[in-house]
Order: sequence, then structure tokens, then C-alpha cells
Amino acid sequence: MNLGSDVVITITGIVLVFAILILLMLIITLEGKIFDGMAAKKKAAKEPAAPKAAAKPAAPVQQAAPAPVVEEGIPGDVVAAIMAAIHAMGNGKYTLKAVRRAANGWSKAGVNDTTAPF
Repeated sequence: MNLGSDVVITITGIVLVFAILILLMLIITLEGKIFDGMAAKKKAAKEPAAPKAAAKPAAPVQQAAPAPVVEEGIPGDVVAAIMAAIHAMGNGKYTLKAVRRAANGWSKAGVNDTTAPF
């Protein structure tokens, strides 16, 4: 083979790879826009047009438990997930009073594992 055909094959391969990557990028971007539009339509369909007049409740209304004391830096969705798990596992008998960060047990286990004598 001569050097000229090797260069042509190499450049053709590089151009083809980048063209396909650009095509894939465009396809994925288009899919993202389509799915965002579908999600917006579903969200708009789920929202009620106007709230209905409040009817008298059939059962007595329970007072909500006081909000738990949450350590700074813990996101609200984490607190909500913990509260939901406690409620589900305890059948509503338990309430969450406080949320705080604990020491990282995995790092301690790693240190103990790597520094333990044989």
C-alpha cells in the first residue's frame, strides 16, 4: 500500500466517526425535547382547572405532628423519605422528632479492614 491511500482511509474514518457522533447528539437532543414536551402536557393535564368547594369532612381531622428538628444541610426530600418510611413501617404509630447526620460507618469499616493485623 502506498502512503496516499493510508492517509485517505484514516481521514475518511475520522470524518465518519465524528459525523456519526454529531448525528447521535442531534438524535438524543431531539428525543429530550420530545419527552420534555410530553411531560409538560401530562403535568398540565393533571393540574385541576379550579378547586372545588370544600365539603365537610366525614371523619374528624387529625392534628398534624410538629415538624421535626432537622440539622442544617439535609435536603427536604431526604427528610420526607425518612418520614414516609417511618410512617409506612410503623403503621402511623411513630413520628419523626429529629434528623441529624451520623458518622460515616463505611469509612470506619474501610479503615479497620485495611489496618487490621493479619
